[in-house]
Amino acid sequence: IDESDLPHRTKMTELIEERFKKEFESMRVEMENSPGRIAFTMDVWSRVNLESYLAITAHYVHTTPAGQ
Repeated sequence: IDESDLPHRTKMTELIEERFKKEFESMRVEMENSPGRIAFTMDVWSRVNLESYLAITAHYVHTTPAGQ
């Protein structure tokens, strides 16, 4: 692989942000149309070097048409 084959860091940032927005919207619509309630769980932790993390998980029912 040659360096010119890789996207520039600003282009890579742009591509990641675009993908995030697309996936976020898809997930939002899917949960909005779920038949019932949505349960959320959260977990917070940190590493020894004080890096903090937050995880959020959504649990919901997703229905699909018969045969899919």
